[in-house]
Amino acid sequence: MGGKAREADGYKMWYSSSTRDRNGVGILVDKELADQVIVVRRKSDRIMSIKLAAGAKVLNVICVYALQVELEDDIKKVFGRSWKK
Repeated sequence: MGGKAREADGYKMWYSSSTRDRNGVGILVDKELADQVIVVRRKSDRIMSIKLAAGAKVLNVICVYALQVELEDDIKKVFGRSWKK
């Protein structure tokens, strides 16, 4: 699993993807808030989260790419199990 971050046009994006033939997930944050990101977790190519310190509060932002309806049930079950860990 690959994970990277990029800055462009006043934003910072953290993203996760291991192959070029499959989409990954990403979280885009305003550059002013990028320094407030305290944790980036890439669970898989389809699940990631960031923890953001916002004053006295901590926000958890989660990005999930859900599987398509046409996929087989066993593939969907693997996705569900990875989220619960």
